[in-house]
Amino acid sequence: MSKLRLLLSLLFAVMVTVASAASDNDYRLALWPRHGESPDFQLVDFDGHRRTLHDYRGRVAVVFFGFVHCPDVCPAELFKLALVMKQLGSVSQRVQVLFITLDPERDSGALLKSYVTAFDPHFLGLTGTAAQVDRAATNFYVEYARVGIGSDYTIDHSSSTFVLDAQGRLRLLGTAKATVADYAHDLAALAAEND
Repeated sequence: MSKLRLLLSLLFAVMVTVASAASDNDYRLALWPRHGESPDFQLVDFDGHRRTLHDYRGRVAVVFFGFVHCPDVCPAELFKLALVMKQLGSVSQRVQVLFITLDPERDSGALLKSYVTAFDPHFLGLTGTAAQVDRAATNFYVEYARVGIGSDYTIDHSSSTFVLDAQGRLRLLGTAKATVADYAHDLAALAAEND
């Protein structure tokens, strides 16, 4: 990771922390800075359909970047999100979890579909060319790097979960420390904004 990108990541973390501390609302996840732009992507889902964030307008979108062969962080976060969806009950119909692969070389559409739907049948996996995935990751301030040689590699990556409201505005940021109850509380609150 370059020193500039590391510095930008640290600055971003400080902005999110300051925004969270300054807010008087009831959200439990970190707040995205109000002046921050909402990111987007141009990818394909595991069935080969072209997708952007606009396709999920009207629903709360939960975006997580990872890869199928991830040994720990990715399955733990997807499992947590699956528990959140169960806890939300009927409100879960107004929430869409999107898993964006950082390993398009190995994570085919069929593999993504098998992987993410094992956690919840309504989860969607997204992929694209290496350039499209990199652009999406950059738009979401996700840091990642391929570590290893040849086919024997892993991917080190940041592990934030991004929550966008039904208008497509990035509002909240979840971390590994966020609980199922934290997510369920905040997703229900965002979904209720459209009532």
